[in-house]
Formats: sequence, structure tokens, C-alpha cells
Amino acid sequence: MAENNKTIILDEENNTAQSGSVPVTEFLPDDNTPDSEYLLEVRNMKKYFPIKSSFFRRVIGNVKAVDGISFKIKRGTTMGLVGESGCGKSTAGRTLLRLQDITEGEVLFNGVDIFKLHKNELRKLRPKIQIIFQDPYSSLSPRLPVGEIIGEAVREHNIVPKDKYDEYISMIMRACGLQEYHKDRYPHEFSGGQRQRICIARALALNPDFIVCDEPVSALDVSIQAQIINLLKQLQKEFNLTYLFISHDLSVVEHISDTVGVMYLGNLVEYAETDKIFSNPLHPYTKALFSAIPVPDPDYKMERIVLEGSIPSPANPPAGCKFHTRCKECHMICKYAVPAYKEIEPGHFCACHLYNTQEENDMYEQEIKETIKNEEENLKKAKKIKKAEEAAKLDSIDNG
Repeated sequence: MAENNKTIILDEENNTAQSGSVPVTEFLPDDNTPDSEYLLEVRNMKKYFPIKSSFFRRVIGNVKAVDGISFKIKRGTTMGLVGESGCGKSTAGRTLLRLQDITEGEVLFNGVDIFKLHKNELRKLRPKIQIIFQDPYSSLSPRLPVGEIIGEAVREHNIVPKDKYDEYISMIMRACGLQEYHKDRYPHEFSGGQRQRICIARALALNPDFIVCDEPVSALDVSIQAQIINLLKQLQKEFNLTYLFISHDLSVVEHISDTVGVMYLGNLVEYAETDKIFSNPLHPYTKALFSAIPVPDPDYKMERIVLEGSIPSPANPPAGCKFHTRCKECHMICKYAVPAYKEIEPGHFCACHLYNTQEENDMYEQEIKETIKNEEENLKKAKKIKKAEEAAKLDSIDNG
């Protein structure tokens, strides 16, 4: 927990912070946190969805939604995950929480692989890893009052003693900018911003260490977005929370994140500290993405990098670098060889052939020559087989 144990109570009207009379942490058990610098470590995580035939329901392919990503998140920090719609951001967030099965890889939380935990062990871990969904209305039960929505899991996991339950829920609500009399109201009686506060309170009530924020402000007005972002930052400071913040709004990500990862077609193409990646993007896709950030200066001439074409299907991605079909800096090597995800400068990782060493280029060129040679041989064989089949067909017609 953070050193300062005072509850943050936000004034609902002007969104200002006040000091609570009793700390929320008074109700919570001591947290024996391991000494490791990193709370979460993802190693080569893959999530494939099978494509089945319509008749026999056989697997005929896979949608590679997440195709081998790796990153670490330090305790008490925020990692932003950005990319175009359909690149696998939300799938990655849900998979690392074990809301769906993993295809391959490891997700280490406090040094423990959560996909190797048994049912009872996973149940104990659940309160520590939470998620805030994009649409606050569809993620809230319309049949339960707000107090029950926030407190249902608190009772289920015995977060606080029964005699302190009501007071604890009230304090969590105040910490998230909600009033105590809101307990008996239903989700449809609240605005979008208030509903998102309810979702945040529901996650916070379980005393988590890690929260996946899956585009939590994309459905809100700009003014409300700022309030929710400020609330998340306040709560992070107060409770020493760690966030994975998924968004396509780069300005929001720049404001809230300590590190940023850029995804394209299931792969992490670049990762660095926020200041580094925004001041010096390395990957051509990152450069194009960041060039679309609006600048509040009418005299500033923006140099947009327009990407041609649409994102290829994750069920049938291009060979080599997946971005080569839209990249203006594409070379022959990009069409055949998958670029290595490596550290280009201290703390700045990128997967792009533009940063290959001469030794790496020589190695790739040899592999490409062999690949082209094999393709040509296979093409010749296919032509011979086709000619033989056509000749056999003509012979059968003549003999008939």
C-alpha cells in the first residue's frame, strides 16, 4: 500500500480531492508484497482463435489475435497499450487476466504463472487482478443496485469483516466520487461518467494490485474523460495500483502512462518509456500512428503519414514483417523475414529491419535466397504436375 493511507474523496461537482477521516486501508489485511521490481511479466503470450469449417466443424485455420508478445510492468506504474482497432489490445488484456485460455506463453504475476494455478489458487488471486471495461452500462447488472454491484464480490471473497462491510463500501464509493445515497440506485439512473465511476469502485473494492483499463474513457465526453483519468491517477497514487491502460486515444495514453507498447496485427512492434517513444518513435507504424495526434496550435503544420490500405486479416497475415504491405520504407527483406524484437537503445525496443546490423542483414539475405529458390522449385513442380494431369486427361478423352 502507499505510504499515505488517507482516503481520497472526490467532490462530485468540482472533482476536487478531500481527506477522509478514516483510511480505507484500516479495513484491509496487511499485504505482504514480494520484493520484485516488476509486478507483471508477460512472456511470448499467444492467443489464437480456431476457424472451423461450417459442415464438419474441423479446425481449418487460426485467427492469431495475439501472436507472441512480451513485456514487463513495474509496480505502481502504468503501461499504455495502443494500436488500431482489431490489433489485439483487448484480447491481450483479457488473456493475461485469464478471462480466456492462453494458446502459448507465460503470464507471471508476482513471479507466479497464473495459467499454472489450480482453481482454488486462482480464486484467491482473482481479487488482486481486476478489469475496467470499455462500456460501463453493459458491464453493470441492470437488476442490482449500485451498493450490491460494488459489494457483491467483497462479500464473496471476504475482503473485510461483516461488521465493517457497509462502512467499507461507503468509503470506497466516496473515494471514487460517488455519494453514499447512491447505494440504492440502479445503473440506468446514472450518467456515463458516473457509471464508469461505479465500475472503478467495483474493481477498487477488492483491494487489487493490478487493473486492466480496457478503453475506460473512449465512450465518454472529453470533459468527463479528464475527470476519470484524474481519478485513476489519484487512486493509483493512493493505493499503489499498477495499470495496463488500453486505448486508441494517444493523447490520453501520453498523459497517464509511464511506458507505452504499440501493437500491430497481434504483435508488439515497439515499446519504451512514454517520453522516449513520443519524442523519438522508431517503427514506421508508430511514426504514422503518432503523426495523427491533433496539435492544439492552428499555426502548426502537421505532417501526416497516411497509411494506404487496410489491416490484413489476422487469419491470413502477410509473410515476413506483417506491416510491409502498408509500409513506405519496405525492402525485399521485409517481405520474407520476420524482424526480431530487440533493444535498439537502452529501454527502447522495436521490431523492424531498418535497425538490423550488417551481420543480421547478411544472415537474412541467405535465408531469403533459400526461400526464393524453394518457392521457384515448388512452382516448377506444380507446373509439371499440372501438365501431366492435363496430358492424362487428353489421353483418356482420345482413348474414349
